[in-house]
Amino acid sequence: MPLQEIPPPAGPYNPDDPFWQEVRSVLERARIASGAGPSGQFTREEYERACAELGLIPLSDEECFSRKIKDRRAGPPDHTFVETVSLRLAHDRGWGIMAQLRRERKELRWEFERRYPHGMSRQEYEQVCADLGLEPAPDESIRAMAATYLAREEIEDLPDVNLFVANFRDMRIFSDRRRGAPGA
Repeated sequence: MPLQEIPPPAGPYNPDDPFWQEVRSVLERARIASGAGPSGQFTREEYERACAELGLIPLSDEECFSRKIKDRRAGPPDHTFVETVSLRLAHDRGWGIMAQLRRERKELRWEFERRYPHGMSRQEYEQVCADLGLEPAPDESIRAMAATYLAREEIEDLPDVNLFVANFRDMRIFSDRRRGAPGA
């Protein structure tokens, strides 16, 4: 059943206000219809089922993952009831995308640690970059990129994949230079 607009809340956020009670009720209805668990994260299919349940048009994954949606919570006075519900569903899809990317990055880390336990040679690094569609950085930049990656890993959800790969190259540069290896 498509959503109908309801009057905005009388004042600042109050969880007992009928507006917010209805938002929570509608979001719960959508979550149940989607088959999603209570995590607050949707797969693409779950998100589309939730939107269909409410008669909403799903946003693209690029829109759901944008900072504009991912980092903000929707609600009055900037958004109507229907916009609030739609943007909150998109917000949950954005976090679903983040969870998926984290899982993929974790799997890639395990694979890299297995294949390159002591870091990557320059040739291996360039091949991995080619496979991932990345531009390989010069070795003079790798140390700074690896340091940036490690710093961002502490404060960001998912640092850039180029920095991630550079971190594995950095692990090997020092030992290559000590041994006088070619390409070091």
